[in-house]
Amino acid sequence: MDRRRRFEKYDWLISKTQSILKHYSCPESCNASCCKHHIIDFYRKEYEKTLKNVDKESANILKSNAVKSELEGCYKAINAVGQCPLLINSKCRIYNNRPEACRTFPFVIFPDMEAGFGLTLLLCPISVNIIQDYAEWYKSVNSTMYNQLNTVCEQYKNIDKNNDFCIQMKEHNLDSFIEFLEKK
Repeated sequence: MDRRRRFEKYDWLISKTQSILKHYSCPESCNASCCKHHIIDFYRKEYEKTLKNVDKESANILKSNAVKSELEGCYKAINAVGQCPLLINSKCRIYNNRPEACRTFPFVIFPDMEAGFGLTLLLCPISVNIIQDYAEWYKSVNSTMYNQLNTVCEQYKNIDKNNDFCIQMKEHNLDSFIEFLEKK
């Protein structure tokens, strides 16, 4: 897949995740599992943009805790206890200026050599709700997958004990799933 098509696919996946996420919100009970249990990678341009758009103290915290990621051209922010250094009392101090990877969480768009990019859903309070709806959508499409997703959902309801969960979402299902959410 050439570079232009890869970027188009990435943008398409971002738009689909945003279309799904507009139907959900973080519950008050959320303990910021995204910032405590998952390391978020963000691109250099986004890192620089974030530094420009946040207060000086937040910028200094980010600068002193950002390290190069294993992903080419990416950074990650991580403190000594393995969580985002911009997390204070389970709240993001730069929420309105957070990187795209944080805006699309619990979806993670990952590089895939054949397809360009793939889409994974990581475990957090919102993803449990997304999986329940995804299972409900599958009910009319594929009963075997519906049963599997329901089993997964029950298994991972206690997210405090299951931070290793992820489910790959098939891109050919996204438009139909979004239509299902809009009718719901």
